[in-house]
Amino acid sequence: MRIRFAAMLALVLAGSVLGPSSVHADAAHAARVAPVVARALAYDRTLEGRAGGSVDIVVLHAQGNAPSLAEAHGFERAFAAMSGTSVQGMPLRVRVVAYSAAALEAAITQGGDAVLLCAGLEAQATSIAAISRRRRVLSMGSSRAFAEVATTLAFVVEDGRPRVVANLTHARAEGVQLASQLLRLSEIL
Repeated sequence: MRIRFAAMLALVLAGSVLGPSSVHADAAHAARVAPVVARALAYDRTLEGRAGGSVDIVVLHAQGNAPSLAEAHGFERAFAAMSGTSVQGMPLRVRVVAYSAAALEAAITQGGDAVLLCAGLEAQATSIAAISRRRRVLSMGSSRAFAEVATTLAFVVEDGRPRVVANLTHARAEGVQLASQLLRLSEIL
């Protein structure tokens, strides 16, 4: 009994130490939350002023991090499966980008309206947020930790259901206004 408990505790601690990158950075997580991401964008009251003829999501992954890349491609596939989906009357487009400050700046310059951080970018989250705030682009993350430290929104799965976490301090810093309908359904930090 004691050995079994010790083994289980070791697994739980390994998940805590390894963090979100190893726990949920996969295509299944992305497939579960992608429709919620698209729906949440519909409640961004400042999106129309930022977007051109389409709503472009820049999905960022950590360079050289296979789980992060897998999650990014999971988002790409999930959004592709939603082809024909529009947000505020504009088509939804997705671009996967390996994170560097220069690559993010270029993606925003080329029309990025929102940035979605995949697991593996926890250490870079504040740097990414600084760019999104300066460029007035909505930031989103694939785990609660992102909203706690940097992003306006985060998308998590709890009890098998996708949920939205919103950080209004970060939203104000990015110049983003979220509709009350979304906020009523969100956990507010």
